Amino acid sequence: LMRVLPTSGLVAMVEVSLLFVGGFIVGHAFGWTPLECLFTGAVVSISSTSIVAKAFESEKVSDARREVVFGVLIVEDLLAILMMVALSILATGGSLGFEAIGTAALRLGLTLAVLLGGGLLVVPRLFRHTVSLGQNETTTVAAVGLCFATALATLSLGYPGALGAFIGGMLVAESGHGDVVERLVRPVRDVFAAIFFVAVGMLLDPTQVLAHPGWVAALLALVLVGKVGAVAVGAFLVGHSPKASIHAGLSLAQIGEFSFIMAGLGLTTSATGDFLYPLAITV
Repeated sequence: LMRVLPTSGLVAMVEVSLLFVGGFIVGHAFGWTPLECLFTGAVVSISSTSIVAKAFESEKVSDARREVVFGVLIVEDLLAILMMVALSILATGGSLGFEAIGTAALRLGLTLAVLLGGGLLVVPRLFRHTVSLGQNETTTVAAVGLCFATALATLSLGYPGALGAFIGGMLVAESGHGDVVERLVRPVRDVFAAIFFVAVGMLLDPTQVLAHPGWVAALLALVLVGKVGAVAVGAFLVGHSPKASIHAGLSLAQIGEFSFIMAGLGLTTSATGDFLYPLAITV
């Protein structure tokens, strides 16, 4: 992460910024409220880590392309957390002054520092010992339990569970047995991935989609064209070849889990109309 941050971090900043502004402009053109435009910009600016990971598993993708794409995705996820904090403040009637932003960023930084710092003292040693027992069932239960524990920790602090699960995975990788644990939890991951997408599909309202085909077409074009262009240009500017830059852009031309979470946040806080969630899922 630290190695690719100067390059992939810049690409992610370019992409998220351009797509956020593009989503806001599209929403404004359709006459949505400023808050709905902000949520729309956030929804279309984040790509799907799980979809890309699944696609890369089934294709022979070069290490260089994998590194730049996952570097962008990691930075995107961190930016998504910050956007969710900002949108939560706005949705509940707060204002985004420098003090509010600074406080939110400091609180998030402290949360990450405590979870990572404390976790590094315990989790790698725990998993080295667990794997050394040679009991696959014990290792699997420990890995899933850690995932739920870290997800619950971030949820209780007001952040998405996905952030905690992500941190849990990083801590397991530090044990040096990440490959072993990944192989064991893959069936569990596949079950939850199926549940996730079925649940998302059940929330799709076809009547909303049929009532606003222009909205769907506009946001779909923004995601497909805007993401490919923004990532490709950003990757090229930081030194990647034109071919690798275009490949990276094509890999990230979709929205995903954090997009649904942010659209759901707008719905549950009544910051947006009931059209945005099914619209995001359709896109």
